[in-house]
Amino acid sequence: MISAKDELKLFKKKVINECEPTVNDLHEPLMEIDNKISDIDKNSKKAYLSISSLAIELEEKQNIINELKRELRYKENHEMKFAKKVANVLDQIDYILRYAVEIKNDSLIQNIEQSIKVIKKELREVNFEQIPDIGELFEPESHDCLKAIENSNYRKNEIVDVIKKGYKYNGKVVRVASVVAIK
Repeated sequence: MISAKDELKLFKKKVINECEPTVNDLHEPLMEIDNKISDIDKNSKKAYLSISSLAIELEEKQNIINELKRELRYKENHEMKFAKKVANVLDQIDYILRYAVEIKNDSLIQNIEQSIKVIKKELREVNFEQIPDIGELFEPESHDCLKAIENSNYRKNEIVDVIKKGYKYNGKVVRVASVVAIK
């Protein structure tokens, strides 16, 4: 049998810590944390909605850009087709001029040459121009050499005759000039 004195010795002493917060003291910081979490949740939902809205807007803008690119390619192709047609019309005028020279009709020659000057002036104003040829040096981007001849009176690669004129539109080659050049 254990005496009361011995029994008291077996019990451990409990110390009450006065620094330990009570449940009421923890309530306020926990509520602040809960409010902050709630604010973060609301802000993340707003950010998600904003990002979703921006993604939709970006997709719409990208569709507009793609449509504009298609329209631009179409217009560029259409302009190039038109420029090739103009080059063909100029060829016809050149054929008529050659015929006038062949039959030695001075009046017709003079009228055609005057018309060609007016036409070329008008075309230059819309950036359509003939590729320089006779007297110029051969350039593979602008000329197609159909024949190369030897002649010491000219510079190497100098163009001495034109078989078919070449043209540029807005700086782009519509058709290269077919030429005869010096070897």
